[in-house]
Amino acid sequence: MATKYRWLTVGEAYRYGPKLGKGDDSRRGTSCTVVTVPRPGVIGNVLVEWPDGHTAIVPSGVLRKVTA
Repeated sequence: MATKYRWLTVGEAYRYGPKLGKGDDSRRGTSCTVVTVPRPGVIGNVLVEWPDGHTAIVPSGVLRKVTA
């Protein structure tokens, strides 16, 4: 199973930021953790989990690295 996809790494936190009107507006700007990534060479979606236990499959492009 892949642990890295482009800039995303399984187990790391990212900020969820889809365009206005797309995705889950109530979770825009919140932090989530990457659970799974697509295999190398495949353009795909990423499974993420929020701290409250909610999971969703989102496009990789809506996730931004959380800087400390």
